[in-house]
Amino acid sequence: MLVGLPLRAEEPTPTRAIYNTFTDEEEIAMGRQAAEQTDKQMPILNSPLLTAYLNTLGQKLAKASRRPQIEYSFRIVNTDSVNSFSLPAGYVYINRGLLDFVANESELAGVMAHEIGHVAAYHSMNDVARRYWIDQGMYQLKKAGMLDNQEMVDMLQKYGGPILLFADRKFSREEESQADLLGMYNAIRAGYDPHGLVSALARLSKFTGNPTLVEGLLMNHPLPGERAAALRAELQQNPPPKGLETDSVAFRAAKAYLKSLPPPPPSKKQP
Repeated sequence: MLVGLPLRAEEPTPTRAIYNTFTDEEEIAMGRQAAEQTDKQMPILNSPLLTAYLNTLGQKLAKASRRPQIEYSFRIVNTDSVNSFSLPAGYVYINRGLLDFVANESELAGVMAHEIGHVAAYHSMNDVARRYWIDQGMYQLKKAGMLDNQEMVDMLQKYGGPILLFADRKFSREEESQADLLGMYNAIRAGYDPHGLVSALARLSKFTGNPTLVEGLLMNHPLPGERAAALRAELQQNPPPKGLETDSVAFRAAKAYLKSLPPPPPSKKQP
């Protein structure tokens, strides 16, 4: 357990973009509304045992993240596609296909920490702020403090709902690279071997199954293989402490229980 490990000098420092004037309270309101709509539009896996396991792991990572002060929540999407995504204010979704794909707990921890990294770096909210600047009328309402939760809902619908605005968004090369580094150092502080994220990305780059199941990840820039190489180079320059966790009995039990469940519904190109 290395939550007290100091921040590394090489770790990125996430900052809110200068044009992102949203407060944490406004981000939380938007994230809550987006999560409610996402839960209605996606097949969320109703498994208290698996969800509890995912939240236990996720909260451990969140406490060691660069933005531990917000309340994180973790859900499982019942689809066989291998992917994950995050909404503002710490709502993280892990696809069932990804849970099936990861080989050990450090791989899962690395992927989840990557998603937490997007939240810590305000990537989605910075993008929303850019959209606000384009829409001057909405921006002026926000500056005047006239937005409430219903108007957050209206805005999500205006831009296509949470699927188009957040879940289906492709982050930039810089954002993905930053989230990878934030996730890697986050995993280290939480006590997990950072090579887990590297191995997960490397195996994704060589995936030999149905390509449609990983198309969301394979469309990201940079590609998983390039991201794995960049993280290997970082670890060579800055070796992690010895004795970090790779696997656990809880992870193995969760994987076994996952296999006992009925298969997910037919995929409809869920993220």
